[in-house]
Amino acid sequence: MNEKIADTLRAEIVAGTLKPGEKLPAVRQIAERFEVAAGTATKALQLLAKRGIVRADSTRGYFVSEQPEAAEGPVPSPEMVAIMSEIESLRAHLARVDDRLRHLESGCSSSCS
Repeated sequence: MNEKIADTLRAEIVAGTLKPGEKLPAVRQIAERFEVAAGTATKALQLLAKRGIVRADSTRGYFVSEQPEAAEGPVPSPEMVAIMSEIESLRAHLARVDDRLRHLESGCSSSCS
């Protein structure tokens, strides 16, 4: 999941939604956006920092690097970035629904017999 978050944030940076020098949202906000634990969001940001796309400031957060890595192909449009972000949100929601359904089915199988 942290790879997917990193890819989405990278796409937003490449598309210009997040600009060089701009502060990224707080880890907590990223975690809420992608509906993951804060640790997963932190790992995604660390992955981007390792790739040179963002830089970490130990007291202020993460910032878009002044010269993020060059795009590896065509730059996605802001609309495509928004669509991919929405698809990721839907995937996360469906995974939670699937987990709940499995939980309900396992509870019913032992008590509904």
